[in-house]
Amino acid sequence: MEEPIRKLKIGNCDVIILGTAHISKQSVDTVEKIIQDEKPDTVCVELCETRMKAVKDPEHWKKLDIFKVFKERKMYLLLSNLILSSFQKKLGKGDVKPGDEMRKAIKCGEDAGSKVIPIDREIQTTLKRSWGSVGFFSKMYLLSALIASLLVKEDVSEEKIEEMKSEDVLKDLFSQLPSRYDQIKNVIIDERDIYLAQNIKNSAKDSQKLFAVVGAGHLSGIMEQIGKENDLDVLNKIPPKTLGQKLSWLIFPIILLALLAYTYIKGGETATVEAIWAWILVKGALAALGALIALAHPLSIVLSFVIAPLGNFNPILKPGWVAALVESWLRKPLVEDFERIAEDSEHFTGYWKNRVIRIFLVFMLPQLGSSIGTFIWFKFLNDILA
Repeated sequence: MEEPIRKLKIGNCDVIILGTAHISKQSVDTVEKIIQDEKPDTVCVELCETRMKAVKDPEHWKKLDIFKVFKERKMYLLLSNLILSSFQKKLGKGDVKPGDEMRKAIKCGEDAGSKVIPIDREIQTTLKRSWGSVGFFSKMYLLSALIASLLVKEDVSEEKIEEMKSEDVLKDLFSQLPSRYDQIKNVIIDERDIYLAQNIKNSAKDSQKLFAVVGAGHLSGIMEQIGKENDLDVLNKIPPKTLGQKLSWLIFPIILLALLAYTYIKGGETATVEAIWAWILVKGALAALGALIALAHPLSIVLSFVIAPLGNFNPILKPGWVAALVESWLRKPLVEDFERIAEDSEHFTGYWKNRVIRIFLVFMLPQLGSSIGTFIWFKFLNDILA
């Protein structure tokens, strides 16, 4: 299958845009050949500044402070990155690893004296815009779908990898999602088509010959947008929370306090004390059980118990977040843990063996236990008042 290539003129600049599959040896070879034959003065890659630094620095895992990630509450961004990276790594064949065509473009471009420019939007901006565009249950659905991708073990043939360069195949991945996720497709695909196209145009203004390497799924969208002028500042903005979103955390505490007041009126002081103790013990015990199942540090287990009953009254204190913060401080992952995420996630025991994955288990399971405890408490309260 021939590589999808588009050639056009932007002002005085000759532009070549190559669509690739991120795990294709043929894509890697084509990148090298085009740079050698065409000798572009500018090479654009579908990477943001952050990802370009990571691609160029194979030791970047050694510099990642996972404690700081949880402290700054960026765990969902890191989790999404790790899962997607791990999924792509599983598809890699032999010596070809995810993003090798970008590495080849950077190396060949720099060796040829070309200006190498990252043209994609910052990954954190994309994830924040997509994550903020859906509600809680949609978040849980997408997170579960991402985690499920870690369980994929089937081998992918070279023919299938080359087929991934078909624009229709990649677009179909999003067309299969329910319509309520159209906003996510818009952020992850459509907005980035605009972003990539505008940055190619901006880069072409100071170039005579430009070569851009992008994922094949973006090629048609880039060609649609290349003739338009777009404001990238708009696409870089993180939508502010509405007043309703800012105050949403107050709804549950108000309901809970109202139920306790009703319990006091109907059942008296004894029933109310019983309900409060049930809240503390059920929420705390199930959160601690979640941490225990994750094989968390004893301090993480204790804090899960303590924080769980308070979590619904404070938007910052959550049992999973506190437990994972402590876990990442006491049991910092090793470089090899990051490098082995794809391999360890293929085996059930690997989830507990790998320190990175286990930290995310410590983050999720106490939170899940606490949520289950809430439903059990409502049943308990109903029995008291019956």
